[in-house]
Amino acid sequence: MFPKISHADWIIAVLISLAAVGLHLFSFTHVGGLWRDEVCMINISSLPTLGQVWQTLPYDHCPIVFPVLLRLWSASGLGETDGGLRVLGLVIGLLLLATFWIASRMKGKGLPLLSVALAGLNFTIIRYGDSLRAYGLATACLLLTMALIWHFMETPNLRRGVMAGLGAVVCVQVLYQNAFFLLGIGIAGAAVCCRRGQYRNAFAVVSFGALAALSLLPYLPRISQAQSWWLINRTGVNGAMFLNRIDEATGILAPVWFGLPIVAVLAGIGCFLTTVRQKETDTRQDLILFAGLALVIGLVGFGIFIKQAALPTRIWHYIPVMGFIVVCGDAILPRIHRRVHLLVLAAAVVAGALAFSTALPNLKLRMTNGDLVAALVSQSASRDDLIIVHPWYYGITFAHDYRGTTPWMTLPPLTDYRFHRYDLLKAAMQETNAIEPVLEKAKTILSSGHRVWLVGQLPIPQTEAPPADLPPAPYGPLGWADEPYSDVWGTQASYFLLHHITNATLLVVTSTNTINPNEDMILVRTSGWRSSADINPPN
Repeated sequence: MFPKISHADWIIAVLISLAAVGLHLFSFTHVGGLWRDEVCMINISSLPTLGQVWQTLPYDHCPIVFPVLLRLWSASGLGETDGGLRVLGLVIGLLLLATFWIASRMKGKGLPLLSVALAGLNFTIIRYGDSLRAYGLATACLLLTMALIWHFMETPNLRRGVMAGLGAVVCVQVLYQNAFFLLGIGIAGAAVCCRRGQYRNAFAVVSFGALAALSLLPYLPRISQAQSWWLINRTGVNGAMFLNRIDEATGILAPVWFGLPIVAVLAGIGCFLTTVRQKETDTRQDLILFAGLALVIGLVGFGIFIKQAALPTRIWHYIPVMGFIVVCGDAILPRIHRRVHLLVLAAAVVAGALAFSTALPNLKLRMTNGDLVAALVSQSASRDDLIIVHPWYYGITFAHDYRGTTPWMTLPPLTDYRFHRYDLLKAAMQETNAIEPVLEKAKTILSSGHRVWLVGQLPIPQTEAPPADLPPAPYGPLGWADEPYSDVWGTQASYFLLHHITNATLLVVTSTNTINPNEDMILVRTSGWRSSADINPPN
């Protein structure tokens, strides 16, 4: 039997959920313009044909469903502006919040106490789950699929089977990584069915995962092709980096997030072992077994994936992990014992208060100031000036927001700023003097009496000597890694300008508490020209 839910449970769960809705709305009013990762997704979804969308999927992070959703939203007239696109992000964020409730109610008619307190109020899940990326929708689909599979296991029939199978396919078609959690769900569901002696149902549950896996086969050639350029971003991941990312994503509640899956699994094992000798099948035991096994296998699978992928994970990559942990925790812990249920209730209140207080200052940040910088330079720069944007990936946001006539270039210059064109960057890393065209253009502009505008971040040279070129990749300091090359290009440009310009005015400064540090741009106006002879006159 499942434990009874008191009025206090309902009141607390509803109040925390309302607070979460308030945070989503608060974030919506502060988030500002689209930043580069969102711009990439918009540019892919808005290509002229679906065939072109399909061809460009390897330049981003997800399969076809999310780009098509963005395409439909824009085609409806709702996404004609950045603000209209932001509304879609808000809808997805609120959908994820609703999914916490749906998943809990479908699994034993529970309440999402831990889900709404820890994940619903988490600033990372709100900020990046509401962004125009697939992670928020992917988490919602994952949790709903888990609930649909459990729903089928409770009362197997054709309608529930079709819904579970469809959910599994959509789940992986939104985000590739969901396949590892779905594997855990499938194995856990099959184990519970076998425990009940329902071997046909076990086969059905496994078939849901197999169907989802088959649906990913068409992507394999494109993914394989993308490895040739994604290798410059494969800098590896280790335990320290993983711990740091979780700490960054969860803030003051990091110990709770680290401890929750461990406590849930251990408590679930203990509860299951104490009742496993009962002759009659207990639905409560089955749900604990289902959630516990799925949690363990899903986390291990995801860990293997990020280790093998060797990509430097960011905090938004862990949104599905966080959602999966809390939903499994809600399925296990309140059902262990009445006293544990009361502890969960108390923990939800305390954790919710801490999460809310932590989220408010974090959600005040704009995702970028690129739109503000682009608007300012559009108004101020003339068509005879030059704009230099660095790092190169800031060019994606700048291309989206810039409405002026002044020519602009990145370090190094690329031919396409619609997506993260790591293939073009890889080619530039294999060249010598990759930024020479930019420096020559800057020299021509400045010596003719016009101005060079610097957008983004240019490092300050630390030595008196000009920075030397790195050897062509992969013979740089970190092999194919692009960061050392980007740093050298930026330092070379800084050195060149510092030794030749006569005037510099800082118009936009780096913010410490109002702009997301992932995309906090400065704007500098430079003018005047000193030749090398003026700098080093003959004796």
